[in-house]
Amino acid sequence: MGLARIWHRVRGEKRLPSSMQIFRQASRFRDEGRFEEAAALVASGLLLDHDNVVGHLLAGSLHVMLRQMDKARASFERALALEPTHPRALLGLARIALEDGDNGACANLLTRALARYPDFPEATALLDVAQSLPASDTAKRPLLRSSAIRADRLRLPGESLDALLARADATLIFAQPRGLRSEETAARAAKLSRIASALLTRAGLGPLHHAVIEGAAETTYLRADDDILLTLAFGHDVKTLTAVGHLERVWANCRAELTSMAASSQVAR
Repeated sequence: MGLARIWHRVRGEKRLPSSMQIFRQASRFRDEGRFEEAAALVASGLLLDHDNVVGHLLAGSLHVMLRQMDKARASFERALALEPTHPRALLGLARIALEDGDNGACANLLTRALARYPDFPEATALLDVAQSLPASDTAKRPLLRSSAIRADRLRLPGESLDALLARADATLIFAQPRGLRSEETAARAAKLSRIASALLTRAGLGPLHHAVIEGAAETTYLRADDDILLTLAFGHDVKTLTAVGHLERVWANCRAELTSMAASSQVAR
């Protein structure tokens, strides 16, 4: 009865849909950025057909987009249990392993996928990235003093929900608001930036300089070079041109402040 109500609300149809109809509609929602609605549809479809590989793969991709990584891993593992050589299930788990810093597990999963499906460009590209990245560094990175950078001189926009500035090696320079997970967030942002840069470079497009990451509740704008990366998050009501303008202005202020800090350090010596 619950599924019939969902489907009637989505499509205006009272008859009970097939699982594949549900998954196709969920895919359309996903492509439109309606991730939570898509996830609800997929969950209802899997109640009808709990061994549907397509459904579990779609669930995994949606969990990744919603940053529900444990659920994403479980969905891809379920798909793999149903079809042990499915390339998309192996690729999904490989991406999670790479994000977790387990380059070896990532490479093993991709090697399995390519052994069964040699003509798999996405797996080949990601394997190259995994093999080119350094092993995960578990050593404690040095933190800059919270007072080392003049936050007021960065002129953060009032519309931003949060801001983060980190070095390319994931050393946290500044975060607002700053919390217990700020270092973890900086490390994840730096890793994703390195992965994206490696993929872009492999495609002949050069390193990553700008990125826009659409989330369920906010949009994050990234600016990076070889030394540092900056992220600013805004609500979906902030226009892209406005957000990018804020990003470029804060980026210039960050660069100026870091240059000033470096000059002061040299004088102190």
